[in-house]
Amino acid sequence: MSRIDNSAVPSARRLRADAQRNYDRLIEAADQAFDEHGAAAALEDIARRAEVSIATLYRHFPTRQDLLEAVFLRIADTLRDQARDLLAADDPFDGFVRWLELHLESGACGHGLAASVMSAKLQDGSVVNTSCQEMKAAGVELMARAQEAGVVRASVDLGDLLLVVHGIVLINEEVPTATDRPRRMLTVVVEGLTP
Repeated sequence: MSRIDNSAVPSARRLRADAQRNYDRLIEAADQAFDEHGAAAALEDIARRAEVSIATLYRHFPTRQDLLEAVFLRIADTLRDQARDLLAADDPFDGFVRWLELHLESGACGHGLAASVMSAKLQDGSVVNTSCQEMKAAGVELMARAQEAGVVRASVDLGDLLLVVHGIVLINEEVPTATDRPRRMLTVVVEGLTP
C-alpha cells in the first residue's frame, strides 16, 4: 500500500519525521488488525502492534472512525494509483482485469471496513468521498482504454461492476469458503465483460 504523502499537508500541519513514522505504523497495524478482526478490532491491540502508546494512537486518530477512514483512504488512493499505472499495460484487457483483481484483494482486507466508512463515502466533499471519486475516475479511464480496444463491451458500467466485485468480497466474508473462491467468482464476471 502507498504511504501518506506528507508533502501535501500544509506546512503548519506537516508531521515531524518521528510522528510520520508513528502515523504510518499505526495505519499498517490497523490495516492488519481490521483484516483479522474486522472494523471493531481493539484499538489497544492496534497501538501495541504499532509499538506506540494508546495516547499516541488517539493523538493521531481521536476516534475509531478517524482511524477507519485513514485506512480506507490508503486503500482507495492505492487503487487509484494502481489504475493509473496499469494504463501503461501492454494489453488493455489484462490491465483492467488486474485492477479488478486488486479491488478483490484490497476489499478482502479489513472486514466491514467499507461499510464502516459508508456515510463518509456518500458525503459530498468529504476526503473519503473525494478519494473514492478519484479512484473511480482512474478506473473509468482504464476501462475506457479496454473498451476502445474492443475487448470490453461498451455497455459495461464501472459503478455496477465494482458493486459486483464488492459483493463477491462481502458474500465470502459471510460464508466461510475456499480461499480461491472469490477469484473464481471474479473469473465468471470477467468472462461476461467481453463483446
